[in-house]
Amino acid sequence: MENKKSNISEILSAKDLQDMGFSRSMSYALFNRADVPVIHIGKRKFIRREKFLEWLAEQERSNEN
Repeated sequence: MENKKSNISEILSAKDLQDMGFSRSMSYALFNRADVPVIHIGKRKFIRREKFLEWLAEQERSNEN
């Protein structure tokens, strides 16, 4: 089995969000929202993929109401 980087990492950067289809400005805006589960590592910000997808699903549910 080859050791390749998966299409989506466990920890997402703003670039990873852009690769998922978010614009550059939207990616950075998401990292600055208080309700998004951001991880700070040094001066950089990341989001755990699992937590981001849960947050995204919650946004979808909220908009259905």
